Amino acid sequence: MILGLLPALGGGIRELARTGQAARLLDGYMARYVHDFDRVRYFSYLTESLGDFTYDPALLARVDVVAPDRPLSRGWRAATLPWTEGPALRSCAVLRVFQITGAVPAIVAGARYGVPYVTTYGFSYAQLSQPGPRRLLKAIVERVGLRRAAAVIATTESLRARAARLAREVHLVPNGVDTRRFAPRPAATRRGRPACILYVGRFAPEKNVQTLVAATARLARWLPARLVLVGAGPLEPTLREQARAAGVDVEFPGVVPQERLPPYYTAADAFVLASFTEGHPKVLLEAMAAGVPCVASDCEGNRSLVTEGATGLLFDPRRADELADRLASVLTDVPLAEQLARAGRALVVARYDLGTLVGTEVALLRKIAAA
Repeated sequence: MILGLLPALGGGIRELARTGQAARLLDGYMARYVHDFDRVRYFSYLTESLGDFTYDPALLARVDVVAPDRPLSRGWRAATLPWTEGPALRSCAVLRVFQITGAVPAIVAGARYGVPYVTTYGFSYAQLSQPGPRRLLKAIVERVGLRRAAAVIATTESLRARAARLAREVHLVPNGVDTRRFAPRPAATRRGRPACILYVGRFAPEKNVQTLVAATARLARWLPARLVLVGAGPLEPTLREQARAAGVDVEFPGVVPQERLPPYYTAADAFVLASFTEGHPKVLLEAMAAGVPCVASDCEGNRSLVTEGATGLLFDPRRADELADRLASVLTDVPLAEQLARAGRALVVARYDLGTLVGTEVALLRKIAAA
């Protein structure tokens, strides 16, 4: 039985490596897939080979990266893939689409070759786009992709309810985290050092990192604090200038591969996710699994993980003063910080262990393939 994998539109392992997420695919998903399927085929949009990213003999022996022989636009690759890679697609018992934006080849393969597909629904991508033709196109792909799927994996209850209006079969399977890799370490007292506040992610407008910098500046007036911003994005020059002008002690380590992130979490006294909107945030899962007290914006995706005062603290993403107050609570009230850290870790271990969730997904894929 052969499993086919389709990334998000324009995606590939190299793109995941650029954002530090390749290990999540290779170690968290593919390593399990090769144990449960005879072979795995990954249909990339990029010119690449598996040997560029792993030395794992099991993966190299049983995973084929089906890639174009020259760079292509993502739209052209999506439109032509069902024909240029027809034999490889036709050989698959089921296709796994990692995001609804990558469903176009799967829709055509289903109609042309009768290969069923299962897609993740982790965000309403049409709603994120500016009004115009691209938003309309994304809305059409989302609607058709959900309707034609043999099954849909929704990452939150609200997305499950939304997908259920269109899809024939919807399963709630949230994002997960490797709870062995991301685990607490013995706490060290600060002993006069500045409090370490951590953010991991893109530096993009919707992530609202500027509010985090402003809140840290407020906090640092009376509590020494150091901000560590892991990631990259178009707003990095703006954030650097904002921090310099406000006198914020800040570090920009750049993009850190996921397998090297745990020490950043365990060194932090608080983790902040200030986004205006989120799906089911993996970085918040990582921080909670690592036993870091979390402060998150009060948006739908974050509320799926953070219960105010129990597993973390919430704040209005438009108010830097409110974020500064929440950080002050976590950084000065040791019993509160410890209680939030324990409860956050317990929640992730109980509900969001990646190995358990991938096992659930594999069972669904095999059921669809057999049917």
